Amino acid sequence: MASTITHAREILGPEVLGLEDVSQALGSASETLPPDARRLAAEVPFSTADLEQAAKAGQSLIFRLGADANGPWTIQRLIERFPAAFEPRSLTQVGYALRDEWGISMEPLTRSETCPTGWSLVRRAPLAASLNLSYFQQDAVLRRFAAGDARVRRRTAVEATYDLLVYWTARGERLLAESYDWTSSRTIDAGYLYVGGFAEEGLTVIGFSAAVRHATLGVCPTRGAS
Repeated sequence: MASTITHAREILGPEVLGLEDVSQALGSASETLPPDARRLAAEVPFSTADLEQAAKAGQSLIFRLGADANGPWTIQRLIERFPAAFEPRSLTQVGYALRDEWGISMEPLTRSETCPTGWSLVRRAPLAASLNLSYFQQDAVLRRFAAGDARVRRRTAVEATYDLLVYWTARGERLLAESYDWTSSRTIDAGYLYVGGFAEEGLTVIGFSAAVRHATLGVCPTRGAS
């Protein structure tokens, strides 16, 4: 059963970031937004029970805007919109576990991967049980957390980047300042991108091979309407 935005805010308070919040954060004029965005934003596709459970689980309700009049919201476009928000070395050739010379802008998906437009629930911090595990060990933790709900999954890299930047701009708080979300987005070398470390130095987006384990690297599950 769907809910109204007013009802969602009664349960989640400032953890609801609606179309007005995200469009202001992104600098997207409301009159230029696609009609489907306004239609989808008008109704929250989660029940009261869903929202109450989300509040207890440390989740936020965020409206993800896939595109506006100027095109799709990709990682590359988010970099252009928030250039000072990113850790400079991860934008250039900092290197990572699979390659000595690499930067996020070298990945083709930074210009192609977009967020589906619509509401999503997302955990603000990684699941504790998913930390210090390899990628596929984390998948097992995520399946247990989902408890059979196919709508629960990892975020893509653009979704994680979008969520963190919009939340920071709209609420003034840097989530994942000392931790990282390992996303489902694959690098050109068959690694997986992680997003986080959003401290004063800036947001980091880098890839790791699936075998890596780290005490601050985990999964922030997201759940969409379908």
